[in-house]
Amino acid sequence: MADNPRIAKWDARYAARARAPADDPLPLLPAAVAGVRPGRALDLACGAGRHAVWLARRGWRVDAVDGSAAGLGLLLAHAAWAGCRDRIRTRVADLETDPPEFTIAEGAYDLIVDCCFLHRPLLAQVRNGVRPGGLFVAALHMRPAAGGRGHGYVVAPGELRRVAAGWGWTILHDAERAAAGGAQRDGLGVAELVARRPARPRAAQSR
Repeated sequence: MADNPRIAKWDARYAARARAPADDPLPLLPAAVAGVRPGRALDLACGAGRHAVWLARRGWRVDAVDGSAAGLGLLLAHAAWAGCRDRIRTRVADLETDPPEFTIAEGAYDLIVDCCFLHRPLLAQVRNGVRPGGLFVAALHMRPAAGGRGHGYVVAPGELRRVAAGWGWTILHDAERAAAGGAQRDGLGVAELVARRPARPRAAQSR
């Protein structure tokens, strides 16, 4: 992990944070799983664990993966405080390496969550990692308008929708918002997606 300066930066940020209860999840996630029976979830680039802990408190079994050991330490402290430590497994892994340090097991998850992290080679693994009938929930930085500074970890407008449509998945939610009035100094917007992998046909289930 020490070879990745971005992970070192996040380690320093998390090490300076108090071990207070986890932040609330992005509103996208509670809306996406409302009425969904808890199963097995994967939280990619989970950081301090606001989504992993929220899911675990509601009965989901969560695999939480991040390159920052300090972030995962906060996550475990948050989970212990919330009484759901036994439903979370953590894994320290740099998600950008080639070959990968972490591979999403095929058909392993009822839900995969990816918020504020983009590494495009992972998207093919997400497609295979979600079980039939399962969900992919993403909220990613979107390329800024002309003249914005931005950075390299952003999707283009419409990119998330095109990815899910190319998979043949059902798009349940698709929204893009430009940066609001200087709230984000780098000018980045947000692209949201909730998509469901088609369930297996009855004929396939009965084989």
